Amino acid sequence: MRIDARFLAYEILNQFNNKIKLDKLFEKTFIKYDPDSRARARTVAIINDIIRLIGRIDFMIKKVSGKGNHQITKSILSILRIGFYEIYLDGLVPDYAAVDSAVELAKKKSNRRSAGFVNAVLRKFVRKKNNDKNWFNSLSNDPEWNSMPMWIQDRWKKNLGSKGLIEMLESVNKSPPNFVRIQDKEDSLEKVMEYLLDEGIEVEVFSESFLKIKGGTAKVLQTKMFKNGGISIQNPASAGVVNCLDVRPGDIVVDVCAAPGTKSLYLSSLVGDSGRVFASDMIKERVEMGMADLERHGKSNIQWEVKNATKDDFTMTDRMLIDAPCTGTGVLGRKPDIRWRRKKSDIQEMSNKQYEILNHCSKFINPNGIIVYATCSIEPEENWDVVDRFLNFNTSFCLDDIHSMVPKSWIDKKGALRTLPYMHGVDGMFAVRLKRSL
Repeated sequence: MRIDARFLAYEILNQFNNKIKLDKLFEKTFIKYDPDSRARARTVAIINDIIRLIGRIDFMIKKVSGKGNHQITKSILSILRIGFYEIYLDGLVPDYAAVDSAVELAKKKSNRRSAGFVNAVLRKFVRKKNNDKNWFNSLSNDPEWNSMPMWIQDRWKKNLGSKGLIEMLESVNKSPPNFVRIQDKEDSLEKVMEYLLDEGIEVEVFSESFLKIKGGTAKVLQTKMFKNGGISIQNPASAGVVNCLDVRPGDIVVDVCAAPGTKSLYLSSLVGDSGRVFASDMIKERVEMGMADLERHGKSNIQWEVKNATKDDFTMTDRMLIDAPCTGTGVLGRKPDIRWRRKKSDIQEMSNKQYEILNHCSKFINPNGIIVYATCSIEPEENWDVVDRFLNFNTSFCLDDIHSMVPKSWIDKKGALRTLPYMHGVDGMFAVRLKRSL
């Protein structure tokens, strides 16, 4: 059988559930079949789109076929999901080709009867799409159309309002923008833009250090400039978190919960050769990812260790970044499987863990030292609730101002960095700068 993106997508979808991280499925499948870079990139794009909108796709499958997920075998459901995606979303595949390919795949993976079912359902879907212009609108009023667990929809409506809920759902239900950060300050924006354009990569200026990529990151990852560490893939909001620390050349920074090391790399460029970044994470596999990236960018001022931020000792420091583990609700567009893996109870569990980390790590801050506490969650329990609880029990710390460090529009009323995808065009992030008194 030909190993193309559609086949690989089928293999991944057939294994997907709410307990396995999507990144692991990509890794496992690509190791097994060793596809070329084009097939990999196409597979990642297809799967991310399908997983992001799998609730909507399954809703349409149910409406067209008259059957729920539990009434369709996993292999046939996977084939239907790909077919519905190609017909509904993918402008690269004609409807007839999507139907024919799905039917052929069903014959190979199941039997002729199942192939007949796939053929009938997809052809009916094509007729609905082409002949009933109001059909999609009639479905869009149902919460299932939003492709988001109801407990998240209910939370967001409460915290963001009805309009904010709609805008947030629209934002995280499409592929998010990608950015490159210019690592070497000696390289001008114009020089990097010209280089990337020569490599067939269109970009536009986002800020003085960031370029917005028009498309995916696959081509960027193949460039010499990326492989040599001249540019890195990073979201501007992620860099904003680092900027809240306001590090200077020569600083010593402790970066906990740091893997895979995107922020650590940015810190290393800011502290320079005379500075040092002590990066750590409690998961050995993720630390190894950070260590492997040292070879790409050639930085010798980052030291990686396996450490537990709730109990291990750290170097006494004037600067610490705590990029705390969180539910990740600010990056659901970028990591589409998170919405299906999270449970409502995860939020309070994370909040307790985050407080434990912040409280423990604060012991290693020198007088007048700074902690930046950050998450990629938009949930209050993981952000201000943690900070307020910490400040109530640690009176030697207070909030410190960040207005000179990040865009004013990114700062909330209480003084934290708080970005939302639909408002700021970047990932959802939260960060506060906490200063220890003498």
